Formats: sequence, structure tokens, C-alpha cells
Amino acid sequence: MKGNYSERIDLLVARMKVMEEDIDKEIELLKQYYLEAGNLMSESQNYFLNGIQSGPIAKSYLLTRRGIEVIGEEVIPIPSFIDSVIRFANYPKRKIEVLVALAKHLEKIEESRT
Repeated sequence: MKGNYSERIDLLVARMKVMEEDIDKEIELLKQYYLEAGNLMSESQNYFLNGIQSGPIAKSYLLTRRGIEVIGEEVIPIPSFIDSVIRFANYPKRKIEVLVALAKHLEKIEESRT
């Protein structure tokens, strides 16, 4: 088994870096889309973000015009909320899974407007 192992591994590292950059771009886009979705809501509207958390503590996250609301806590700005959710998804595959969940919520929000 001969081969240039270093070059192949370097190629994997380079592709992983490109993937992580793509993930970061999608995160920034989702922040903008969520901000827009929240801004389009009236003061009385909200959207329940279920399925985002992976820990044992269950919280109710509501997307509102003011940001992400959690009962009994202060309103979380949407970009901070998304950064926090992504921070806990500490490897690329999990980050993509979280992005998929967030994207599905956006689709449901858009469907509810039609």
C-alpha cells in the first residue's frame, strides 16, 4: 500500500474547510431570513420553534416580532439565538442537521402566510 497519504489528507482538510465556509454562509442567510420572518409578524403573532434543542431541559422557544422569546426569560435577539444553537452543534454534520431543522421552520412560517 503505497501512496501519498499527506496529499490525500490535505485534500480532505481543504474540502472540510470549504464545507465549513459554506455552513457559515448558510448560517448568516438563515439569520437574515429569520429576522425578516419576525419583522413580518404582527405583535400578537408567534411561531413555536420545537425540535431545536437536544438537551434534557425543555424550553419553549417562540419566534416573535421582537426576537426569540422563552417564557420567564428575556427576549433573545434572533442572530444570538441562532449562534447559540449552532455553537452546541460542534461538528459539521450536526450543524447541517440544525440548519435543516431551522430551514423547515422557515418553510412552515412561509406556508402559514399563504
